[in-house]
Amino acid sequence: MGKALIQRQKDIEEAANAAFWINMCFGGLIAGLLYLFAQSIAHIFFQDERVTAVLEVMTLQILLGASSSVHTALLLKEMNFKKLFWVRFSTVSMPGIASIPLALCGWGYWALVCGALLGQFAQVVMLWRLSRWKPKIQISKQVTREISIFGAWVSATGLLNWFYAWGDTLVIGRFLGMHDLGLYRMGHQFSDLIYVIIFSPILPVLYSYLSLISHDLRHMSFLVERMLKLTMWISFPVGAFLFIFGGSIERLAFGSEWAGLGIVICYLSLRQSFAWMSSVNGEVYRAIGRPQYESIILLASLVIYIPSYLILAKINLTAFVYGRLVLVIMSMMCHLWLICMILKLSIRSLLSYGCLIIGLGFVFAMSANFVTIFFHMSELLGLVLSFTASFFSLIISFVLLGQNSLLKELKICFSRSS
Repeated sequence: MGKALIQRQKDIEEAANAAFWINMCFGGLIAGLLYLFAQSIAHIFFQDERVTAVLEVMTLQILLGASSSVHTALLLKEMNFKKLFWVRFSTVSMPGIASIPLALCGWGYWALVCGALLGQFAQVVMLWRLSRWKPKIQISKQVTREISIFGAWVSATGLLNWFYAWGDTLVIGRFLGMHDLGLYRMGHQFSDLIYVIIFSPILPVLYSYLSLISHDLRHMSFLVERMLKLTMWISFPVGAFLFIFGGSIERLAFGSEWAGLGIVICYLSLRQSFAWMSSVNGEVYRAIGRPQYESIILLASLVIYIPSYLILAKINLTAFVYGRLVLVIMSMMCHLWLICMILKLSIRSLLSYGCLIIGLGFVFAMSANFVTIFFHMSELLGLVLSFTASFFSLIISFVLLGQNSLLKELKICFSRSS
């Protein structure tokens, strides 16, 4: 509902009311089901009866989240990130502030439960006080229907993305065992964390702005093309560096008990560099009011992904991570083709540009690695110097190729008022 509200450019009050009551109804339904089946969940998934009471109490968090999600969406829609930052900043420490004294008083795991609920409650109070909007009883049937359809497609995409995030884990655990699953999950989390830190703060801002300019496809095309090129300059070199130095990272950061992790880091980091190329696409589809595009592509891709997972998992872990890289590249090409069709961009130009960037990334990373081997540097010193040399080489290339104009053009894009 939040995504639907951010994208909508008319009847905002009616849409906010509809989204609020839909969220409260679904929140109440989910909380009720969780409370009802808490004992069964505790027995089947956790084999611990104490979890029953925890789940029953934590259903309050679902209701609290549902009651404030519209207020969060409205702040995002207005691009009021300053207020949202202070809300999150002020409430993020509250769970710890409450939990530590309670733990010292002997409350045990209930200290964590109470802390989490207090932090969520404080966030709800702050959002309600900061937001000018307050829910009303009246609901427009037409607006409710429109945002419900939009929200349903967004939810479908979320469920499909859940499979892409966790389906590989289920298959590896089933066919390759717990040892390989541990290597895979650690490598996945390591590579994912780096890209999430770099890119995830950009996406909410980008979606809010794209929704604001959704009526101006020419402006959107200009902005998205520059964003894709800038993403390439960051994503591809990072992937190339981690691919070349995955083995060193395994030995330096994880030790001998994680033997085999390096190859996972290599391929999954390179996979992430391609995967983030299509991260902008979903925001574009939703901004122009076509969230079903992403759902359809993800659903169609399952026809290839599921049998590929089952075949690759029966070989070994190396084959699986290599196959994941190939599958993501194929998927990225489909997303790139579709976004170029929608926004009338040149796919040939973007592919040529991407090949140049990833080529530079590999050249700089391999050159730095060769120098450290030639001079017999220690692995840690070689890794640090290689990263530094690669980073500055890319900055110099960025300037010499005249790509600093990308930053100026993006600044102009975002400064335009619709």
